[in-house]
Amino acid sequence: MSHKVRKELARLLQPIDSVQPHPRNMRQGDVGAISRSLDVNGQYRPIVVHKSTNNILAGNHTWKAAKALGWSKIAVTTVDCNDDDALRILLADNRASDLATYDDEGLVAALRHLVVNDTLDGTLFDASDLDDLIAMLEAPNLESVINDVGKPEQSDFAGTIKVTVALPVYSRWQTMWQDLAGATDDERITELLDQLDSHA
Repeated sequence: MSHKVRKELARLLQPIDSVQPHPRNMRQGDVGAISRSLDVNGQYRPIVVHKSTNNILAGNHTWKAAKALGWSKIAVTTVDCNDDDALRILLADNRASDLATYDDEGLVAALRHLVVNDTLDGTLFDASDLDDLIAMLEAPNLESVINDVGKPEQSDFAGTIKVTVALPVYSRWQTMWQDLAGATDDERITELLDQLDSHA
């Protein structure tokens, strides 16, 4: 096929080989997933190209996916800037996606809407992804957890001892603590308590 660019972008069409991936793009994208999106949704936003070099600043893997699908044209918009600014745009575009997160409840609602009314095709989510999200949001069943890991023993719990004392008292405590036998805090505290019990 020559392309599957949405009609709203038709004025931005250029020969696909008139631009090329940026040689300093370190991002490793999922070309197969992007190809599935292009096949279902078409290209709905242009790739961004550095005007003076024709290197792609945003959309490197969209271009690769379009090439894999046999497209001869792609929608392009250009940025007229120096090489350093172009590199900043490239890195910022990649980094921004790393910093993004989801509203998981909203995501589940959107995916459920599509499942009920149509299909998840073109979303790059599948039914198992939706099941995993739902399971993550649901509160765990305590009985099931106990069956899986067993009932907690008293030794599974830990307490924290915290007191505020004058510096001379703290210095004495440090010296005594170092002299107590035991490899763990529990063992040292137990020895201290045993000593106190013996003098009671």
